[in-house]
Amino acid sequence: MLRMMRRLLIAVAHGDDETLGAGGTIAKLADDGVRISLCVLTNDDGSRSESGLNVTPRASSIERAAKILGIERVTIHTYGDNRLDTVGHLELNRVFEREVRDFEPDTLFTTSMSDLSLDHQIVSRAARVAGRPGRGSVREIRCFEVRSATDCGEASGLPTFRPNCWQPLDSSHIERKLEALRAYGDEVEAWPNPRSERGVRALAEYRGSQVTTDYAEAFELLRAVL
Repeated sequence: MLRMMRRLLIAVAHGDDETLGAGGTIAKLADDGVRISLCVLTNDDGSRSESGLNVTPRASSIERAAKILGIERVTIHTYGDNRLDTVGHLELNRVFEREVRDFEPDTLFTTSMSDLSLDHQIVSRAARVAGRPGRGSVREIRCFEVRSATDCGEASGLPTFRPNCWQPLDSSHIERKLEALRAYGDEVEAWPNPRSERGVRALAEYRGSQVTTDYAEAFELLRAVL
């Protein structure tokens, strides 16, 4: 018998990681009555400006996307975009440990160690520390793929993203995912960029074809206690 998910914590470095990686699944789980909390470590795109002055705040976009997907609780921190490697690991571990303690999730979603983005790797490591056995309520941990980060990792010598868990979705979940992605404005690129709407839909179709369904999102299931 499969364990029923009740409370999901999503741990990410950047606003839009949650939508690109698991937006359709989040929408489905919210519809199914799962309570969902999102913790984002950065709140702008500061790494895109050489001076660090012309940055775009993302807090309002994160909150709009969360509302579209059905996320009820959002925590946004102000660490530097693409500068998480300048923060002590213990500090970041404690951020997610506090989230686990306060929200008491039974399930944790985060980014993959296969991602080219160092921020994503750091978040994945810290989230796994917070969700380790015997230290909290987490019984299941999944890592998701983020277009243009996960699909560039292998060419850089990182481990390949190897999904072993698929969530079938219907068209309404994919439309919600795309609507949430639009909340991030310029983060949506033009085709054939993998972050384009067509690229996002194409990945959902491909992952669906792997399990003979119209659409799906794929995950690396790291641990599941039934």
